Amino acid sequence: MAKAPLHQSGRLGLLWLLLWSLSQNACAQPGGRSGGSLIADDPLWQAYAALFITPGGRVIDTGNGGVSHSEGQGWGLLLAVAQGDRERFDLIWRWTQENLQIRSDALSAWRYDPAQEPPVHDRNNASDGDLMIAWAMWRAWERWREPHYRDISQRVRADIASHLVREHGGYTVLLPGRDGFEHDDRLHLNLSYLVMPALREFHRVDAGGPWQALYRDAQQLLDESRTGVLQLPPDWLALAADGSVAPAPDQPPRFGFEAVRIPLFFMWGEAHHGCQALCDIQRFWEEPAPPAWVDVRNGRQAEYSLSPGGLAVRALLRQEHQLPAEARDLATQDYYSASLAMLTRLAMIERDTRRPVLLCQ
Repeated sequence: MAKAPLHQSGRLGLLWLLLWSLSQNACAQPGGRSGGSLIADDPLWQAYAALFITPGGRVIDTGNGGVSHSEGQGWGLLLAVAQGDRERFDLIWRWTQENLQIRSDALSAWRYDPAQEPPVHDRNNASDGDLMIAWAMWRAWERWREPHYRDISQRVRADIASHLVREHGGYTVLLPGRDGFEHDDRLHLNLSYLVMPALREFHRVDAGGPWQALYRDAQQLLDESRTGVLQLPPDWLALAADGSVAPAPDQPPRFGFEAVRIPLFFMWGEAHHGCQALCDIQRFWEEPAPPAWVDVRNGRQAEYSLSPGGLAVRALLRQEHQLPAEARDLATQDYYSASLAMLTRLAMIERDTRRPVLLCQ
C-alpha cells in the first residue's frame, strides 16, 4: 500500500490524537461510555425527575403511598451523576442527609413516610440503598472532583463492611439490614440487594474490602438458590450454617417484585458469565407478557403481567441495546417500574459489549 504524503500523514496523526484524547475524556466520566451519552437536559431524565423527584430532592415512591426510601434516594443520586445533573444531585443528597442519615453510623434509615410523625419510625437501614448511595457518591467524586463526595462514599463503605458483611455457611454475604436478619443458624438474605456493578467498582478502589468476596459468592449463591420446577431464585433466601439455601420462611416464596432486579445488577456488573440462574429467568420471561411473579414452590403465577420496568430488565437480559417502547413511557408507570427502566437504560449504555455474552441453551 502506498504511503500517504507527509503532510497528509501529519494531519492523520493529529486527527488520531484528537480522537484518542476525546475517547480518554469520555472514559474518564463515571460509567465509561455513559459520560458522553447522557446529559442533564435529556428528555427522559427530565421526565423522570418531574414525575418522581420533588424540588427539594425527595424521591417519591408513587406506588407505595408517597413514601421515600434510601433505595430511591440512591437511585436518584446515581442517575443524576450519570446525567451530569449536579444541581439535582446535590438537592437529592441534601434531603437524604437531613432526613435519612439520622443514625449513629453512616448508614441511612430505610423509609420515610410524610404521613407519619415522625416520618422515620424505623431507623434500621437497607443495604441496597447504602450501596447505591456509596456508589453514587464515588462516581460524583470521579466526575466532579469534590472531596466531600469521596469522603462520604468512604464512610458509608466502611460501615457497610463493618456492620453488614458476614461470613456464614462458607459464603461472604451482605445482610439486607443491620438488624432483624440473623435467626439462630440462618441468615435471611436478598440477592437483589447485591448491586454487582457497585461491588466491582468498590473492589477497584478499595481492594482490601470485602467487595470481591461478596461479588464472587453472590454468583454461587444465585445458582444455588434456584428452586422448584422452574429453577428460579426467590425474592428472599435463607442461608443455613451448613451452606444450604431455601426460600426464607417468613416471606412468600416468590420470584417477583424483588428478584426482578437480579438480572439487572448481574448483567450490569458483568457477573453473568456461566450463570445458569439467569438462563432460567430468561426462559421464564420468554412469553410476550410474562407474569409479574411466580411461586417458586407450587408454580402459581400472578394474574397481572410484568411491569414495563421489568420488561426493560428482560431486554437487557436478552442483550438488547434499547428500552422497549412501553418502558420509555414513564408517565404510565409508577416509581419502581420507571426506576427499573432508567437504571436499565444506564446499564445498557455502560455495559462492555465486547465481553463474552450470556449463552443459554
